[in-house]
Amino acid sequence: MSTLEKLFQLRKALDEHEHELGMGHLSEVEKAVLSYITHHTTSTITSIRNDPYFGRYSLSTIKRAVGTLLSQEIVRSDQSTDDKRAMNLSYVVEA
Repeated sequence: MSTLEKLFQLRKALDEHEHELGMGHLSEVEKAVLSYITHHTTSTITSIRNDPYFGRYSLSTIKRAVGTLLSQEIVRSDQSTDDKRAMNLSYVVEA
């Protein structure tokens, strides 16, 4: 199997897992932002933007993705206790 075939198989597997988790309706950047938020104890729009992975996305694209996740109540935003200007993002765990 060639490297490109392996890459496609990985993409297919990722797509299947995302659908199983109910993430199929999200855009690629929304999925990436959600993954970042679920794997970092402290997530803010600034920390997402500063991560090298998100270097190809504009700040407005990241803000739009966060806004979508907030409006769908997939993530929530709470004011930081350390820095009142910062809003910490966290995954909303379904009960």
